[in-house]
Amino acid sequence: MRRVTFTRRQPVLALLVLAVAVIIRVASSSPSGDAAVFDLAPEPWIPEVPRTGLLESAWYCPGMPATGEPDVGGAVIISNPTETATQALVTFLSDSAPSIERVVDVESGGRVQVDVDAELSGTFVAVIVEILGGGGLVEQRAYHPSANGLGQSATPCATSMSSTWYLAEGYTVDAASDQVILSNPSADQVVVDVAFHTAQGTQRPAAFTGLPVPPRSVRVVDVAAPGAGARGESSVGVSVEAARGALVVGRALAVDDGLRGGRSVSLGSPRLSEQWWFADGDKGPAVSERYSIFNPTSEAVEVSGVFFVEGLDTGSVTANVSVPAEQVVVIEAGSIAGLPEGAHSAVFSTLAGRSITVDRAVTRVGGGGLRVTSVASGVPVRRDGLLPTTWFLAAGPSVPLEGGLVVINLDNVPAQVTVSAIGSAGLVEVAGLTEVEIGAASTMVLDLVDPSVLSRPLQIVSTGRILVERRLPSSGLVGSSWAIAGPACC
Repeated sequence: MRRVTFTRRQPVLALLVLAVAVIIRVASSSPSGDAAVFDLAPEPWIPEVPRTGLLESAWYCPGMPATGEPDVGGAVIISNPTETATQALVTFLSDSAPSIERVVDVESGGRVQVDVDAELSGTFVAVIVEILGGGGLVEQRAYHPSANGLGQSATPCATSMSSTWYLAEGYTVDAASDQVILSNPSADQVVVDVAFHTAQGTQRPAAFTGLPVPPRSVRVVDVAAPGAGARGESSVGVSVEAARGALVVGRALAVDDGLRGGRSVSLGSPRLSEQWWFADGDKGPAVSERYSIFNPTSEAVEVSGVFFVEGLDTGSVTANVSVPAEQVVVIEAGSIAGLPEGAHSAVFSTLAGRSITVDRAVTRVGGGGLRVTSVASGVPVRRDGLLPTTWFLAAGPSVPLEGGLVVINLDNVPAQVTVSAIGSAGLVEVAGLTEVEIGAASTMVLDLVDPSVLSRPLQIVSTGRILVERRLPSSGLVGSSWAIAGPACC
């Protein structure tokens, strides 16, 4: 069964003056007409399915805990949506042991789950997955114990490395743990500078300046390290810059202090942008949500956040903030005047060019005060202005899940969305999720309750451009993360 959450009456790409100006700027940088564009160099975006025709594709999973503690660990899920069986070379990288390799077979339409902590130990173990033939989907899961069953967080694995990374969401109050995972998949040493950005200023600890990350290894940076970190900060941004080479950066947050709960492991942002999108927002007595806007540049910037809610005019709920140079400003959804309880989506824009990155932290509260916090970066606008019409999940939920997908139609015309399970016989459309109508510039929530979607790779395809977030069970509640983007188009 599907549940439509809200519909907006105006085109998403005409949200407000700032958003329009950003889109115009991106569009004006491309040649007019229908001719193909070849002069745009590829740049890191979000995890996306590699282009077809590759001999092999590489996915970089930022890291999972592998300390050997009970119920603490991680897994990599490798799915093969193609019609041909393939193999994947899986390489495990640790901060305390030499890297090891393993080859796994992945049947056509099948999936393989590799338990990372069973292969190699370490504070965190990062993983490289190289898929023969280029086809495949890869995501990581990080597990932790809780008072209400196993907790988990998910993130798609990166499809590119970068020399710069940004983490807007950070929290080091009291006993909170905030760790930056630096993984170097290459055969050469990478040297990085790590800086912490707080309201008190920017810290560039000597211990984390010129920090070497050996080949095929992981380094872990404690943001709250005594004498070298940013302890006691309710908001701290992190920037990582490689003086030589490229790497992959993730973040691991663990806290249970009455405001947040559980552990969240997620991928950082490899770039700055002038616009960031989020699909899965919520406001209510059992949820708290904040957006951290990080400006690592040398000049202050003005940022406008627009929230979209059923029954309200587009752009009627806004939050305008000034973000000082090299600092983070937090917007709490619960404190925004005029934002009612319930679901919403959001976009954050600036006219200052590529100068910000934005993360969202959502904490859902269950019985007995149990909390599950999940962190995700937004989707930035692309330089070529293109967006996907197809998205994937490496695996659907293991149990029926109401509200398992959140979809935004970014076009100003209606579209149809179809969810299919991927198996050995190819695509099988899911009952009740075939050609579902989504209005122009609107958002809807889809239930993943049909048995055919459970633990299966999924394809979400639309007749228009969309963004897709997924939810997954965690400690009796749910966490949020992005799906894997298909090819950008249109």
